[in-house]
Amino acid sequence: MDNKLTDSKKQVLLMTDAANPQALKAVSGIDNHGNPKTVNPDKTNLASFLVIDKNGNALENFFKKFLEQNKNPAHTGFFLMTQNVLEKIVGMQPINAKTLEPYRVDPQQFLDQRQAQKQGQVQEPGSTYSAPKNDFQPIDENKINWVQAASMGVSRQSLEEAGQLKAMLYGHKSPALNNLTFTIEGVTFDTQARLSLKEMPDGTYNFQPHSFLKSPDLDKPFLGAMLSDKDKENLLTSGNAGRMIELEPTPGQKIPALISLDKITNRLEAIPVEKLNIPQSLKGVDFTPDQMKDLKEGKAVLVEGMTTKKSQETDNPKKFDAYIQFNAAKGSFDFNYNGLERKDNQQENQKQQEHSNEPANIRIPQKLLGVDLTAKQQEDLRADKTIYVKGMVKDGQDQPFNAYIKINHEQGKLDFYKFNPDKARKQGAETTPASESKAQVAVNSEGKTNESTKKVNEPLKQGQNQPTEEQHRQVSKGNQRKM
Repeated sequence: MDNKLTDSKKQVLLMTDAANPQALKAVSGIDNHGNPKTVNPDKTNLASFLVIDKNGNALENFFKKFLEQNKNPAHTGFFLMTQNVLEKIVGMQPINAKTLEPYRVDPQQFLDQRQAQKQGQVQEPGSTYSAPKNDFQPIDENKINWVQAASMGVSRQSLEEAGQLKAMLYGHKSPALNNLTFTIEGVTFDTQARLSLKEMPDGTYNFQPHSFLKSPDLDKPFLGAMLSDKDKENLLTSGNAGRMIELEPTPGQKIPALISLDKITNRLEAIPVEKLNIPQSLKGVDFTPDQMKDLKEGKAVLVEGMTTKKSQETDNPKKFDAYIQFNAAKGSFDFNYNGLERKDNQQENQKQQEHSNEPANIRIPQKLLGVDLTAKQQEDLRADKTIYVKGMVKDGQDQPFNAYIKINHEQGKLDFYKFNPDKARKQGAETTPASESKAQVAVNSEGKTNESTKKVNEPLKQGQNQPTEEQHRQVSKGNQRKM
């Protein structure tokens, strides 16, 4: 693979010919007459591809020369995509026009958008459309009309101290509401609004307020379009309508657009679909044609295997999954993790639980209730096996006892059993204590007696089946007192 195409930020330009729309060609350059040079889009021609770096000017220069020199282009469209996407599309023979559509790029629109970005335009004049802000150069603070700002009660210092100026210099609205004061015909008005910078004809920048509403008004027409109940529900929950909506700002003017809710001002904003600038990859993952199509239609799309920003340049990149959706109010993607199963975390936790030598919070003792555990017994406990320990002594009792011991992972402790828990589960039947402790367990723990032990008040010792001589004397004395 050519090294210059391994970077996911770099793309290739393709085109189709009017005579054969299904014959996809890779652009390799342009001649002096403005005619694109093309090659077949296969691996043998990788070195000839015109490589487009989003931070460079190759595509801008190509389209400028193309439009200046070629007045009657014999092509049906240009398409911009990464090599990974190209390989998938080329593998689909014959090529479907719908598959290519998400990657279409119009030369004149591209140049107009690039010019707007250079001039710092963040909104279409006279409309409520938000314009894309990719590759935006920061606005020169010296070109800002600070006198106009002061008339609204805003200063450079107040915006800097609130951490809002930097976002505005990069074409975004202020991150928070500002308290503004207006004086109209001698009457003073106070309001709250987000602010953005709008370029004026003389090249300076004025502050444009985006006033605050107490609650969203989704029942009235928005730029000639009525919202459905589902649109309203989506806007109030995710902030995005979730579909492409046809606006009609003036009678007869149909504009497919994406609509989102600015959750700070509670106002609706829209971006025409034709002005959307959806990247072909995000955080190291190339979008499939279906994902590109769904994103341009305003849908939420599941993207798996993205790399976190902090780990992108490390030897151990951290991967994550998310639903992404374009937000017209922000001009960028929303990330949503609701409903996603964290498979990697679940597998890792399960692996740690299955293979941990010594479960967390459970200490394997060397000595247990007065009995030194052998190395084998300790190792068996760590391996989640059941052990049998003899001669342990409980607090408050002098008589030793025997027990089966096993780790309780749920409660993080050692459990003591009279019976072998493994054998009980395996056989599905009750098991009996060790033979040397049968009478001891029956009398001391279960309250059972026989003719020889029914009047004995003291606990039996391990292995004891009959009362001792001392216990016989105590029983005899007790009988004499009752007579």
